[in-house]
Amino acid sequence: MKSPARAAARPPDHRMFHNPHLALATGTVGVFLVVMGFASSLFVLPDFYRDYLTGYDPPFDAIAGVLLIVLSYRIEEQSVVAWLFSLLAPALTIFIAAFSPNAYSLAAAAAATGLVVFIFPFRGGFYRGAVTGPASTQLIVVVAALLSLLFGMAGAKKLGDQFAPPIHGWSEALYFTVSTISTNGSEYSPLSDSARSFVVVLILLGVGTFLSAVVVLFLPFLERRLERIAQRLQRAQMEDISDHVIICGASTTARATAETFREEGVRSVILASDPADVEQFRNEGYVSHRGDSSSEDDLRAVGIDRARALIAADDSDAENLLTVITARGIDSQLRIVAVATAPNSLSKLRKAGANEAINAFAVAAKLVSSAALEERGSAGVHSHTITHG
Repeated sequence: MKSPARAAARPPDHRMFHNPHLALATGTVGVFLVVMGFASSLFVLPDFYRDYLTGYDPPFDAIAGVLLIVLSYRIEEQSVVAWLFSLLAPALTIFIAAFSPNAYSLAAAAAATGLVVFIFPFRGGFYRGAVTGPASTQLIVVVAALLSLLFGMAGAKKLGDQFAPPIHGWSEALYFTVSTISTNGSEYSPLSDSARSFVVVLILLGVGTFLSAVVVLFLPFLERRLERIAQRLQRAQMEDISDHVIICGASTTARATAETFREEGVRSVILASDPADVEQFRNEGYVSHRGDSSSEDDLRAVGIDRARALIAADDSDAENLLTVITARGIDSQLRIVAVATAPNSLSKLRKAGANEAINAFAVAAKLVSSAALEERGSAGVHSHTITHG
């Protein structure tokens, strides 16, 4: 029997992972750091000792806070990338607290460090996503954009007297940085070589990171919008189609059947479950829809109530059997043709409701043997084209 002391020393089980509470704690500490950053810029307190970084804690603390607020959404999703990037916030705040120690910077460093100590025992609950995946790329771009903003604000504050008009205060430094990175132009003109070099580096660094942030953050949103538009167009296309044949499956037989229908001018719709197959069919000019052929909703989406026939031509006989049962349950008068790979599946498909059940291999074998056994004296040369699944 385990002692209470050992049981208490065990790290929390990831099944007890309260991600909403951790996300709330992360966001709260982020807001606190932002408040400390603005408070230190509005109400200046003397540092415990002074060095060349004295007075540069507002952007560090505020940007670390913004980073934690952004990460709080991913913390709730149990993202391993968010857990790793949350370590940057205490690193930033501890750095500035060491070089510019005052009540604000020390409070910010303590809060950020306390957050890491608080969520560290739950590190086993962060398992979603990959360190090298899209989520990691998005956070890297966000961090790079925040660091570019930090670089611009700190540099503008440090070199403020070398601009005309001079840059005073963090609000003017923020305005200068944003206007410079956005390439909209700024009324602050550099007067020295140092200031001009700083502006050039800020433009090269900031424009690239912020454009990358816009692309990485908004491209998934744009893709989802385009996907929804494509789905609406596809639904409209399916609503207009009638007297067509539904081909269920992405097998060789299904493809050959669709090709034959196209040559004969018969309208058909291919229903496949694999997105790659659906995309390939569409690229080849076929009308294809992604869905499960054993689902009533997906069969209705491709207009089974307006179809003239349905062909169950999946590579799996079991899947074809489910398709026949579902389709027959929707429409008792629909003509259903099922393709089987095993001879013993033919009777099952007929009992399930298929009007015709065909063994493609057997049919192909009969055609091949018939062509091979033709008498040599027969007139002309006969060509048999056989396609089977």
